[in-house]
Amino acid sequence: MQIIAVIDIGKTNVKVALVDLSQGAEVAVETQPNRVIPGPPWPHFDVAGQWAFLSVALRRLAREARVEGIVVTTHGACAALLDREGGLAAPVLDYEHPGPDALRAAYDAIRPPFSLTGSPALPMGLNLGAQLHWMLAQDAGLRDRVAQVVTWPQYWGFRLTGEVASDLSSLGCHTDLWNPWTGDWSSLVERLGLAGRMAPARRPGEVLGVLHPDLQADLGIGEVPVLVGIHDSN
Repeated sequence: MQIIAVIDIGKTNVKVALVDLSQGAEVAVETQPNRVIPGPPWPHFDVAGQWAFLSVALRRLAREARVEGIVVTTHGACAALLDREGGLAAPVLDYEHPGPDALRAAYDAIRPPFSLTGSPALPMGLNLGAQLHWMLAQDAGLRDRVAQVVTWPQYWGFRLTGEVASDLSSLGCHTDLWNPWTGDWSSLVERLGLAGRMAPARRPGEVLGVLHPDLQADLGIGEVPVLVGIHDSN
């Protein structure tokens, strides 16, 4: 692989860059601000707008160079809840929303200690587990609608390939959901009623899958590998 497309979804901006691996440099970039929709039911990321931008950017960049692979990097403290059809079971919560603080005492009663997860207690939705706890409390039917929980880089990987995963760097980012000492889910997953619904944890550099055939035709990109993806501070 020489030219790869890097999808970078930051809290402030969404970007697609063509990176020449032989030079270790960006050769083309498309960017737009990352919009938060105020609600209802809560402040959430404009997923439809992000996907529209990414599609146009990838299509345009693929006309400039032969894309040979795709990797996604995103901000942390974020996950997508997928329903049985692969759509969103709920809007993707903005982690800066203070809603989870209202249930902090109840959440602290079920979250595992720092010694088991390495996750410090943080405000708002900076602990992904606190987000899930709060959203499940706000929407009585949400738990029944959730088929899979995927961390944020892998949501976009799912859109690109149809394959589900979570990645270790996102799970290790103060989520309360992962026990790095055992390499397995923490007790919080079962306490939230989500056992068996967390997408398998994989290493960021592994191949998640191949770009979906429909997208190959739509974007003008061939049968290229899409990596699992990574949390941006890594």
